[in-house]
Amino acid sequence: MKIKFIILLSIIAASIGAIAFYSSKETSFTLLDVGQLAADPVKYSDENLRVRGFVKIGSLIREGKEARFLLELDKKEIPVRFDGSSILPDTFKEGARARVDGKLANGVLVSDHIETKCASKYEAEYKNDSEKTNRTQGL
Repeated sequence: MKIKFIILLSIIAASIGAIAFYSSKETSFTLLDVGQLAADPVKYSDENLRVRGFVKIGSLIREGKEARFLLELDKKEIPVRFDGSSILPDTFKEGARARVDGKLANGVLVSDHIETKCASKYEAEYKNDSEKTNRTQGL
């Protein structure tokens, strides 16, 4: 009876471990700069990627909900195709700092999610508002 219980617990523990391992592999990202990805794209061909860079000026082409552009940093660039499965941020434009999530396919980063850094005018407004709040609260 005790051996059956130990075997059952071992099977349950192995199953939970396998589920955790494979599900985390699907939802984890490798964080890279454009230069790192451009230097060795084959190394990252089977991974979920989160790539940082800037939208190259003059490269953005919008096609309905989809978009194509070059992501650049330090004179390195990679082509990106956004599939339109989520909404592009309002601050997404040429020259914007962006973080692109996706996978490489034939040398192109196919993305389903893009985040952009807030424009400096919003950051300035936020800073001014927080300073006013701090003064009124005596901080």
